[in-house]
Amino acid sequence: MPTVLTLAGLILALTIPSTRPELAELRFLGQTDFVVPERNDTIVRLVVERTGDPVNVTALILVGLEGYDTKDFIGNSAAVHLQSSEANKTIHIAVRDDELPEADETFVFSLQLQGSSNGVKLGTPNKAYITILSNDNAFGIISFNSTTQIVVDELKGRNQYVPLSLVREKGTYGTVTVNFEISGGPNPALEDLSPDQGNITIHPGQAVVNFSILIQDDQIPEDDEVFSVRLTGVAGGAVLNPNCSSVELKIRRNDSPLRFSQSLLTVAENAGLISLTVTRGRLDDAGRPVGSDDTEVSVDYVVVSGNGPGSANLTRDFADVQAVRMVTFPPRVYEAQLFFRIIDDKEPEIAESFQVMLLEETIRGDAVVVSPNAVLVVIEPNDKPYGVLSISSSPYAQPVIIDEDVTGRFDGISIVRNGGNYGDVSVNWTISRNSSDRAAVSDDLSPERGRLQFSAGQMSAVLPLNITSDKVPEEAEAFLLRLLPDTVTGGAELDEPTEMVFYLQDSDDVYGLFLFHPEENQTIQSRPDGRLLSLSFLRQGGTLGEVALALTALYIPAGPVDPRLARETVLNGSRSSTVRFHQGQNLVRITLPIRNDAFLQNGAHFFIQLDSVDLVDISPPIPPLSPRFSGALNLTLTVTPDIANGEIGFTSNTTVVAYEPEDTNTSTVTLNLRRDGTDGQAQVFWSLRPIGANQADVTLGDLKPLNGSVVFRTGQSDAVINLTIMADDVPEVNEILLLTLDRTNVENQILKPGFTSREIVIMENDDPGGVFEFSPLSRGPWYINEGEAVELRVVRAQGQLVKQLVHYALMPSGNEEFYGATGILEFNPGEREVLVALVARPDGIPEVPLDHWLSILHHMYGMTTGCPSCSSS
Repeated sequence: MPTVLTLAGLILALTIPSTRPELAELRFLGQTDFVVPERNDTIVRLVVERTGDPVNVTALILVGLEGYDTKDFIGNSAAVHLQSSEANKTIHIAVRDDELPEADETFVFSLQLQGSSNGVKLGTPNKAYITILSNDNAFGIISFNSTTQIVVDELKGRNQYVPLSLVREKGTYGTVTVNFEISGGPNPALEDLSPDQGNITIHPGQAVVNFSILIQDDQIPEDDEVFSVRLTGVAGGAVLNPNCSSVELKIRRNDSPLRFSQSLLTVAENAGLISLTVTRGRLDDAGRPVGSDDTEVSVDYVVVSGNGPGSANLTRDFADVQAVRMVTFPPRVYEAQLFFRIIDDKEPEIAESFQVMLLEETIRGDAVVVSPNAVLVVIEPNDKPYGVLSISSSPYAQPVIIDEDVTGRFDGISIVRNGGNYGDVSVNWTISRNSSDRAAVSDDLSPERGRLQFSAGQMSAVLPLNITSDKVPEEAEAFLLRLLPDTVTGGAELDEPTEMVFYLQDSDDVYGLFLFHPEENQTIQSRPDGRLLSLSFLRQGGTLGEVALALTALYIPAGPVDPRLARETVLNGSRSSTVRFHQGQNLVRITLPIRNDAFLQNGAHFFIQLDSVDLVDISPPIPPLSPRFSGALNLTLTVTPDIANGEIGFTSNTTVVAYEPEDTNTSTVTLNLRRDGTDGQAQVFWSLRPIGANQADVTLGDLKPLNGSVVFRTGQSDAVINLTIMADDVPEVNEILLLTLDRTNVENQILKPGFTSREIVIMENDDPGGVFEFSPLSRGPWYINEGEAVELRVVRAQGQLVKQLVHYALMPSGNEEFYGATGILEFNPGEREVLVALVARPDGIPEVPLDHWLSILHHMYGMTTGCPSCSSS
């Protein structure tokens, strides 16, 4: 503890004797209403003004009534002393940043006279208002209470609600409105959910709010659907938690479709027991399963038959075999059969029909009825006693095409006997070529003629054909089958159709197998006259016909080989090309030119996709087995550095921090450049310029050079830019410069986006903000009485370039014993000295002398405290 000295006149009198009453007024000057954020760097400046007679006066500035410490400010009071020579003085109120969520708070700072009035009175305004804006998420952070996927079922015959909850963390001040929307699918959310967007209101003090989404029963077969319920915005001061602002809502597959596999079935009267197939889970016979399949479903059906001549009669023409008219599907069973018996009554009849229909309203379980929901059963005309012979009509639905390479015996052509089936009947047939080809039919199949016998009761007979298999590539051939009318025996009749054309399909890859040539390089080439893709294609097997091979060539930048990332304007033409193989040709080479001004990136790819191969002209017009592809359908060519164009940039885009050298006159900052693609020589021009608030302080004495260029020679991928930092004794704040790559000297070398500039910061040096300590005359110690004031001086040495704030405090119990015991001092640029005023609190409690000392606790914004142990006692 320093030796105690006499106050020696530095205690400031609260009043000055005078021969006449002084007339003076004390009030706040200027702004008295402030709205500020809660930050540690927030400083409010209150100016206290004295008008009237020039007298010494001491006043207090108290928060609330008695300087109650609200914990929102650094210090709960301030003392101000105006000497007779001073008209006003500025007091600094510093905001304390805490971590408590708070709404807007307004504090009143009152100006009060200390001690005897000395002829001074309070004027107006004598109150200041400081509003600290809401802070620390006072209005809350909004999120879903869980991000776990919500799985629901679409209930049959009714809608349901899915509950969702939002939580409001941190503060719960004010009314908050949260917007949400639903997306995903694959179909629009509004088709399944309601609403698909909206808003939720959270009231003051409310930390949890619940809302619901309606799941609609749409009666549409669907697989699993996943939607995203996403919070899109919030009003009222709150913010969204980005990690919990969405939740997935999954509607399990539902509404399994029930249908007949066909809408029409034609049967003969003697068909006996027939079956109708009802399917579950398919919208068509070839489609993939859709809808739910893990529960049992059932549906009733009804049989509909009229009374007219074309209507089949239940019990007389047909019978329902089922005990109950219901179709049931156990879990994961996808087909069920309905059986009906066709009654052969031996009476000549025209076509008769009945209908079986599924009843939508009788469904039990998660299913819907889709088309065809009914099947029409037609009983063919019947009862010609010896029958009517014809070629089965089924081949007319689509052409009969026989594959020579896989079929040795073909039984796909039938002759049918409609009507009666009494007695044995027969008919002769012949096969001829249906073209100008003069070769014998027996070269391709046998027999080429014969007689077909029907025994009594026999309704159909297969015409057997032996297919000649060879290794000779052949085009498709057409043949004509004829039933000969004059050869029918046994009393039968002959009716249309009596002729049909069928085909032997092309064989042994007669039109060829197409692929990338395996023995020739597929390359990217760089020639003096330009760059190009060189591609070769091979045709194996047969070489008949003119064939068009379609391909796509894509340029994809470096990274994953994803055709969706392809860029245009690289090839000198369309991305799609067609290669023609003429008849007899088995090798084609093509070149795809690359544009001269195209930039090829090192590591980029050319992706070549074989799209299709088709005959230019085909006869007969049936789908051929060839031409077709063999081997890989795509290949990737990678752009290597020796072909790539240069992409030049800094190896990093982070800020470079440099320091003015202390032990030497200069230091060097090195910045690395890299070029992807090394073909050709390139020169890069660069420049350096100051930026920021202190750019006028940057001179040629700080660093050099301010511009220049770097040369990359052929094959060179790395280079550097060197800058020299020079030392001086001048206090300086942070100096910021921007080094930019401006241009290259050739067109096919480009600057790399995002890596064309570096920010360089020369850190402050030589104490630009100053060194702070108490004036030697103010270091005390002092004796003062309760109610008395003292004014101390803090001085700044060395740099005075920037505004600085100094935090001081009286210890150990300054706030209990003194007004103005802690606070902030402001040094403006160029200002060397600031006064601190303290007033001892008059509390009326007997006390022994107490020792206190006033210390500079810390400085703000990069200042230096010259004597950390310096204090005034």
